[in-house]
Amino acid sequence: MIGLVIISHSAKLAAGVEELARQMTRVPVPIALAAGIDDSENPFGTDAINVQAAIESVYSEAGVLVLMDLGSAILSAEMALEFLPQEQRKNVRLCAAPLVEGAIAAVVEAAAGANLEQVVASATSALGAKASQLGEVSIIETQGDRQLTNNSQRSLKQEIRLTVQNKQGLHARPAAKLVTTAARFQCQIEIQNLSINSQPVNAKSINQVMLLGIRKGHQIAITAEGNDSTVALATLQKLVEDRFGESFVYSSPSPASPSSHTSSLQGIPASPGMAIASVIFYQPSIPEVTDERSENASQEWQKLQLAIQTATKQIQNLARERADESASIFQAHLLYLEEPALLNRVKQLIFDRQRSAASAWKSAIEEMVASYQALEDTYLQARASDVKEVGLRVLRLLTGDDTAPLDFPEPGILIAPDLTASEVVHLKSNQVLGICTAEGSATAHSALIANQLGIPMIVGLGKDLLSLPANIELAMDGTTGQIWIEPTTEQRQKLLLEPIDPTKKTRFKEAITLDGHRISILANILGVTNAQFAVDSGAEGMGLLRTEFLYLDCLTSPTEEEQLATYQAIAAIMDTRPLTIRTLDIGGDKPISYVKMPPENNPFLGWRGIRQSLDCPEMLKTQLRAILRASGKHNIKLMFPMVASLPEVRTAKKMLKEVQMELREEGINFDEQMPVGIMVEVPAAVAIADQLATEVDFFSIGTNDLSQYTMAADRTNPKVAPLADAFAPAVLRMIQQTVSAACKAGIGVSVCGQLASEPAAIPILLGLGVTELSVNPPAISKVKAEIARLTMDRAIAIANAVLQLDSAEAVRSYLLEKI
Repeated sequence: MIGLVIISHSAKLAAGVEELARQMTRVPVPIALAAGIDDSENPFGTDAINVQAAIESVYSEAGVLVLMDLGSAILSAEMALEFLPQEQRKNVRLCAAPLVEGAIAAVVEAAAGANLEQVVASATSALGAKASQLGEVSIIETQGDRQLTNNSQRSLKQEIRLTVQNKQGLHARPAAKLVTTAARFQCQIEIQNLSINSQPVNAKSINQVMLLGIRKGHQIAITAEGNDSTVALATLQKLVEDRFGESFVYSSPSPASPSSHTSSLQGIPASPGMAIASVIFYQPSIPEVTDERSENASQEWQKLQLAIQTATKQIQNLARERADESASIFQAHLLYLEEPALLNRVKQLIFDRQRSAASAWKSAIEEMVASYQALEDTYLQARASDVKEVGLRVLRLLTGDDTAPLDFPEPGILIAPDLTASEVVHLKSNQVLGICTAEGSATAHSALIANQLGIPMIVGLGKDLLSLPANIELAMDGTTGQIWIEPTTEQRQKLLLEPIDPTKKTRFKEAITLDGHRISILANILGVTNAQFAVDSGAEGMGLLRTEFLYLDCLTSPTEEEQLATYQAIAAIMDTRPLTIRTLDIGGDKPISYVKMPPENNPFLGWRGIRQSLDCPEMLKTQLRAILRASGKHNIKLMFPMVASLPEVRTAKKMLKEVQMELREEGINFDEQMPVGIMVEVPAAVAIADQLATEVDFFSIGTNDLSQYTMAADRTNPKVAPLADAFAPAVLRMIQQTVSAACKAGIGVSVCGQLASEPAAIPILLGLGVTELSVNPPAISKVKAEIARLTMDRAIAIANAVLQLDSAEAVRSYLLEKI
């Protein structure tokens, strides 16, 4: 979008012009002021350096329009232009338009998506309306006037009206889908909540969309103006009618009334489960930020940009590490970092009020949090925690306040004022047996992640929770929201006798369809910490052990003995169940400090997976030795990641044979018949699946990466992430082709991506011929229950039908009707 710079001798005059211009449109236009000088006795004047800084603060390749009053303002503008690099100078226009009228016209035109020449023309012609009203006819038509006339013939505004059917309305994830979908189009798109008679807002702004407070049953109006407006509205209409692709049901339990007994507390149940243990207190540190001033606004703005870039990388890594619904939570967090209203407010505080980056960021975040908290809808109020979390992450980077990861010496129930999603995602279920918070919401994303980790959680217990004595014992019931302080024997027994989720009663039964077809249900795990949880959840084995956790948190590569100990510990928990160990899958997106990785423009298409392993043979051989040694007494399978060619598989197998020979010479026992497989997660592997099937013992389809490679869409980029959808017919056909090749070769094939954990996807996968699923542990009981109510004939019919559909949204709509 075009940026605007206002130069004036008077700071107050410039601020007034900006305020008036911003009233003309709700679309945030980048505006910077370069007005007045830093002299308390004589504050009137202009400074070329300040003008240069203002231009740079709003600069983009779209261009910058500079408006100014008379005298030295013109000289300062011309001098500032000389200071700019040549490549920027060509995209900056000094405009002779009147300051007030020109600014208003320019802002309106820029908000409409006009280019720089059109904005200049509109500003230059801004006196035309006033002159006409006063009867003056000496206005000379310029080229700018003609351009404005042509621009006024822009296509008419179109509108659609829809009713939102999502149970929780337009919360973070569907809002993020709407914003990222709207951003794919060039036309101007606005959305309005007709049910509360709101003003239209920019549909490409996550913050403005969220603040509309759109709930289930609310009627919305979406308008579009521009060349591709018809296609944009059709796409958005389908998105809304398909419930934004949501295939699961949210629960939002109501808080029970506080207990009058001092021996217990009542809160809001957020994640089911029970725990009895001593308390562990956690008080997160919040950086102290003073309302300090800065003399170099450009430097402060650069500091903020660097912090935001670092925060973006951190959140992208969190999204990549999660192969479940919580990945979409962090993708929504990325949108807050790009929020135009937030960034414009911070920029204003830095450049106009000379605030430091940390001070400006803290103030802007607090304002946005207050906006969410002022909403009536409790679910949308809970989104304030997302804003706080994103804001705190950037603030810590700005202040250098590093926070140590949560790690506790003894297992217990975690007590805290509140927890963010980023904090919960790193908890270990064998350390944290339960979570109780004084504040928080059952619909917060931290609660959703706790549920996925299988950790009971109760929120909203009040300040009394934080005053409990250290090491006191608690009993908690995450289903009812009640905790007991120093529980009695009777209370303990009551907890142990509580009825459980009906689907969990059958979690240890085999997954068999109504017509007798058995499906193996395995689990995806990250390490020892959730291996036992997976077994307790009904897993029949481990279909995917991601070994990256052994490498990412170390200063040096883990030794053979360290790896062996970990593999043996997990295998011991598995007993006779199969354990599939995937070799290291790192790359530019998941760097490790002791492997030199050159910067890559696109790490997903770069040096990662088996490519990196084959280029670091000693590291791979060490891992292969540890895996082979663990296989001597356990049921272990080996799997190579990111395979794209036959030579890669053959080279890896050759290296495996070399390691086997070394172990034989050393007299070390291992499983000579250990199965060797590959991940099928790139289209190249699908295309030659028939050839690859002759080289390995099994396939495991990784639908997370397969989706983004098939659809050419980075699933951590919020602008295109919705395209990387495993329900897309193109991805489903990739799965069909892979299964077909495996069946013809007589080798096993499983699905280990997030799609396998989606109950709605189970009929499709079974219908395509998949006989083994590796899922996230919390989903095991629901997946087994879904299988138990299917017949293979019905699953095949559903699979054949969805393969003929035209989009992921259409597939989901079909499943909603048929299941």
